[in-house]
Amino acid sequence: MPLPWTTPSSGLLSGSILHWQPVADLENGRIIGMEALLRPETGSPTSVLSEIDKTNRWKIFTKWEMERIIEDLAKISFDRSFFVFFNLSPKQCVSEWVLPTLLAFPDLAAPVIEITEEAATEEHLKQLGRMRREAGALIAIDDFGTGHSNIDRLLDLPVDFVKIDRKLIQTTSGPDQCLVEGVIRGIRTMDVPLLGEGIENEIHARFAREIGCLTGQGWHFGKPMPIGKLGALIASKGIPSAKWGQEPG
Repeated sequence: MPLPWTTPSSGLLSGSILHWQPVADLENGRIIGMEALLRPETGSPTSVLSEIDKTNRWKIFTKWEMERIIEDLAKISFDRSFFVFFNLSPKQCVSEWVLPTLLAFPDLAAPVIEITEEAATEEHLKQLGRMRREAGALIAIDDFGTGHSNIDRLLDLPVDFVKIDRKLIQTTSGPDQCLVEGVIRGIRTMDVPLLGEGIENEIHARFAREIGCLTGQGWHFGKPMPIGKLGALIASKGIPSAKWGQEPG
């Protein structure tokens, strides 16, 4: 469904696109979702987002991002429920473009808004609550295990997923593994589904399963790729073969 405000992008975002990284069920490898990731024509995603922040162009970027998400979702078909993950900063959450985008999602596509626990301000949470009520959006805490992760803080947030940072998932041996397992045990008391990030091989996937992750993403399941390529993967019954983890985005 096209949005009424769709216009060509220009300037900083000219030539930029979204790539999508598969999110897989760790039990069977089936693709059950995808995450939107910025791929600028020039520069890195980090440098472009830094420039957007410095020049306070979050409104322009949010409009661009929402348009691209809806355009890409229209290019694939869903025969089952499918999670669509994307990041929103606090400055984006107050944007007028977000709620109409969520309401325009295809019926079987479930929006999952990724936030960081440190960024969850009172106003941020107010806007997220509205998106949950009016558009059925789900909320994921991104990169848990970085910065000052606080399990008590998670209890205050309306969380549907906790995404475990790659640094924890890739700590598969040595004394730090016990520390990781202890942190994860604390999160599991919340009874919130865990998603492991940065899964690059079967060892990481096995460790993620052992600590209680039900889903995961990383090069083991597929690098970020254009929506058409991911659509073909979904159409092939959602089971990634080795080539999807090896080919460049």
